[in-house]
Amino acid sequence: MATPPTTRAGTARSRTPTSEGGAADLFPSTRDSLTEGEAAAGVEVPHWLRTAGAWSWRLLVSGIVAYFVLRFLVRVQIVVLPFLGAMVMTALLRPLCLRLERRGLPRLVATWATFLIALIVVFGVGAAVVYRTTVEWHTLVSDLSATADKVRHWLATGPLHLRSTNLKDYQQQIVDALKSHRGLLVSEVVSGASVAGEIGAGLILTAFTTFFLLYEGERIWQFLLLPLRPPTARRVDVAARAAWQTLSGYIRGSVLIASFHAVVMAISLLVLHVPLVAPLAVITFITSFIPLVGVLVGGGLSVFVTLGTQGLVAGIILLVILVVEHQVEGHLLQPFIMGRAVRLHPLAVALALAAGTVLGGIIGAIVAVPVLAMVKSAWPHLWAPRIDVPSDFVSEAAPRPGGEGPKGTANAAKVVNRAAEDPAEFGTDGEDR
Repeated sequence: MATPPTTRAGTARSRTPTSEGGAADLFPSTRDSLTEGEAAAGVEVPHWLRTAGAWSWRLLVSGIVAYFVLRFLVRVQIVVLPFLGAMVMTALLRPLCLRLERRGLPRLVATWATFLIALIVVFGVGAAVVYRTTVEWHTLVSDLSATADKVRHWLATGPLHLRSTNLKDYQQQIVDALKSHRGLLVSEVVSGASVAGEIGAGLILTAFTTFFLLYEGERIWQFLLLPLRPPTARRVDVAARAAWQTLSGYIRGSVLIASFHAVVMAISLLVLHVPLVAPLAVITFITSFIPLVGVLVGGGLSVFVTLGTQGLVAGIILLVILVVEHQVEGHLLQPFIMGRAVRLHPLAVALALAAGTVLGGIIGAIVAVPVLAMVKSAWPHLWAPRIDVPSDFVSEAAPRPGGEGPKGTANAAKVVNRAAEDPAEFGTDGEDR
């Protein structure tokens, strides 16, 4: 009997599940996507086009969902930002809390001790900055006035040969502009007061959240894993712990590097007899958390104040010091301190910084790089065929009273191995859901 001829469409249908198995199994809904008209006409849709179409609508839906999630987070930023700040403080303070627990202190006592030490340091630095600003403010004003007189004298007697009357006219125009916009300035002050209220509420919420993350962070995380099936929960748990380790290493490394910049800047300003040393050092410390450009912004403000108070030579000296310490950070501190925790290419850091700045301004610039590093650390664990629990996950956990470790971490390997040996026990047939 003669074998009936096979159309191109039929050949494509029969070949797809076998010869193109991986991609066809990935998008089972696209295997039989040929219409009756295409089959009758013998038209075959290229496999790459069907795969691209399947990926395209999935990526489109994911992008729409991500957009609305981002819009929601922006609307509730008064809650999101304190929570992010609490995570940063927890990553910074958790080693001290765990060390106190290992010394035999109860968890509640260790948490309170760590929390109070952090409050003392923060309020102590804040009080010192406010005090020094109040004391040295008049010195700053007098130095800036003297520098302004020198600049005006140079503009009048230097190569520009500007008249003193013209300079006075310019000064008067500035004063008149400030007077004409007095209402705008008042409104800005009022809005600034409301912003100050929001900042105060955010700080209180940050402190409250930090305390409970230090005290019951492990229990809160295990509660969040309860809705997931055991193999999936284990996979998410290991990935989240890898991301948390990366965040902790990034925060501790950033604090060390920011402290280096603040100390160098403070010593340089003291030697050059520049006023407002404490506030400028604190500003340098805070801006150093922004990768690549943060220390240049904070240090640039110090250079500007130095130029205005101590003259051109002192400003150039401080600028040279700023460039040298920035090179020391890039070639010495970053590879040794941050390299192990982050391991990101400089191009990835620059692109993440630019994207974060566009999306979230200063806050986005600060959180973009650690978020990218956390995703990079968690991604392999989410897609690995077998989950291996690193030993350092267990070693970081503090022992509980009676010698018990944190639940979930101690039994990680058992859950994974049972799921691999007997998938039917978890109802997954060997697949995570």
